Amino acid sequence: MNVKNIVFSLVLASFFLILSYDRLYQWDEPFYIYNAAFVPASDYGTFLTAKYGHLFLLKTFIGLTGTGLDAIFYLNLIYASMVLCFVFVSFMVLRDIMGNENNALYAAIVLMFLPLTLFISFKTLSEVPALLFVSLSMLSYVSGLKEVHRVRSIVLLLLSGILLFFGTLCRLDASVMFFSFFVAMVTIRNDKFDIRKMFSSFVVVCMVFSTLVLSEIVLLNINPFYLAFEVNEIWHSPFYANLLRLGYVGGIFSLFIALSMFNYKETDFKFALIWFMAANIPILILIDYINIRHYYCCIVPFSILVLMGSKELFKIAKRSGLDEKPIKTGFACLFVLMVVGNMFFMEAFVENELDERAYTHIFKEIDALYSDRIILIPYAFVDYSFLKFAFPDEEIFNVQSIEGTEEEYSGDYLGDTGSLEQFNDTTILYISWRSRRDHLLFKDEEYGTYNYSWITRDPRIELTKVLEEGDIRRIRYEVYSVRIT
Repeated sequence: MNVKNIVFSLVLASFFLILSYDRLYQWDEPFYIYNAAFVPASDYGTFLTAKYGHLFLLKTFIGLTGTGLDAIFYLNLIYASMVLCFVFVSFMVLRDIMGNENNALYAAIVLMFLPLTLFISFKTLSEVPALLFVSLSMLSYVSGLKEVHRVRSIVLLLLSGILLFFGTLCRLDASVMFFSFFVAMVTIRNDKFDIRKMFSSFVVVCMVFSTLVLSEIVLLNINPFYLAFEVNEIWHSPFYANLLRLGYVGGIFSLFIALSMFNYKETDFKFALIWFMAANIPILILIDYINIRHYYCCIVPFSILVLMGSKELFKIAKRSGLDEKPIKTGFACLFVLMVVGNMFFMEAFVENELDERAYTHIFKEIDALYSDRIILIPYAFVDYSFLKFAFPDEEIFNVQSIEGTEEEYSGDYLGDTGSLEQFNDTTILYISWRSRRDHLLFKDEEYGTYNYSWITRDPRIELTKVLEEGDIRRIRYEVYSVRIT
């Protein structure tokens, strides 16, 4: 790689990191961080053991970073670096499959700046290590196909099965990405690789993968169908709504998908389309409510389809009589504009459950006003988990009114007014929050998460708002002083 390519790669990586650093968190991120930091692995239930690999990585990283706000930044930076590694590995896979380094590079650049890729960056989500391990598994599989030396080929295929298992250990549905890739390879790329070797190599990978997965299920007592059925019991969404959420994967880039159809005769288009469909069909069939994160398995073929659509637009521009150089300049400007537009697109449509900037500012104001205080949090799964990790020196208690909370957070749970009386000589602060969803549904007249706590319903408790931070169009935090009458 020459100096020009190195500089170009560093500029792209820097641009990616700047755009993806939003300090916003999804609903389950803090819960994983809390459990990785404070809960022994032996106490994990089925929900957590289903993502044990992700939690093991977090435990390892937290052992190096410790706790606190700085630790959260370093953890997020590690996961953002893993996303960049995933993009690079995907480029290597596409280079071998597509046989054209420039096309593979352009597809990888699109992949890097898809809204979903930017969204999962700087977030400690299980999708991140799952993507990295499965992409490494695919690279190892393709390398095994290319390898002429029998022993080295078998070693690469064994490694592919192990890496696929690690990806599945981080997230149960990660294997969908590999198997859909294989379907596309066998269907479309049987001219590039010997089909008998593709199948025999796939059998080797599956044997290793299946052996390791079965061992995991037995040793950790995991129900592999738990997550899908549990989600389906709690949340429901019409099929058409789940299908429409596919558009969030690429945001404005999705406009290129229609243009890509004009390349229906090209092998790369057929390969990407088969892969894309094979990755999505199992998700659409098995899961009744799909968060856009669930579509992470299809972002690589999605980026290829976007590339095919942009190539068609390039052909149209050339037929108009323009020189190639201004067309390329125009495309570069259009790409940047679409990336920036996607940031607003994600802001408008993707729900985030926690705003680190607002919380940091709130605690600075609390420090300035109250030297001796305790903090009560009504939302255990997200806010309490985050604050216990980010501010380990604070006295923070959970007052969420949901069955089972006492068991999950037994050491720091306060369940009634009597439990507050031990703090009569201390300032008691209650932090609640309103989201954009509350604002749109209730028009600021009611609360969503606010009503999870018994604090707001006990007539003996008087609440007085003392601080407010954030925008209701995203998340607004409200701090109340608590007085027992």
